[in-house]
Amino acid sequence: MKKEWILGIIAFILLIISIVLGIYVYNLNKTKDSNMLHSVQLAQIYNQNNSSNEAVSTSSTEERISPNCTIVEKQYYKDCDHIIRNEIPVENNLINYTKEDLEKKYKGWNVEEFTSNKVTVYKENEGFCPEHYVIRAHNGVLSIYKVDKDGIETLERETEIQTMYLPQEDIEKFEQGMQVVGSSQLLDVLEDFE
Repeated sequence: MKKEWILGIIAFILLIISIVLGIYVYNLNKTKDSNMLHSVQLAQIYNQNNSSNEAVSTSSTEERISPNCTIVEKQYYKDCDHIIRNEIPVENNLINYTKEDLEKKYKGWNVEEFTSNKVTVYKENEGFCPEHYVIRAHNGVLSIYKVDKDGIETLERETEIQTMYLPQEDIEKFEQGMQVVGSSQLLDVLEDFE
């Protein structure tokens, strides 16, 4: 008698699961059919609107800087013949600027490229660019010196890279001083020895 009850309960549970599963599959198919109907209707509307070959005029608005815009500042230095490229995210106060607005903000700069997602400005400068460095062995670590147009070195900072762990030929290079131009080249050299 117990077995019959247990079998009856199991059969009832399976019946309930079958009904719930059937309703779920039915609703799933109904949603797919509805989406297909919408796609077909949209395609018909599109085809009706584009059946003629007439040109459709659209409203033209001036391109403006968007919040996800990147500004590339390129500066050429005549004395050392280097171009320093600086890529920065747009400042909040420049969002929605037109090209004319930007030209007013960047007086003395030439706007080379202007889209809503990327702006490139260019400027020529007299003098020596500020990204001339020498890496030297100093006080047992690699130290970074900034070099001015007269070749005068000024200690900028000491790294944590200890020279005693470097190969002898690298130590000799750094004792004489390794010249690099640009912060990206400086970082590349330092990363090789970290």
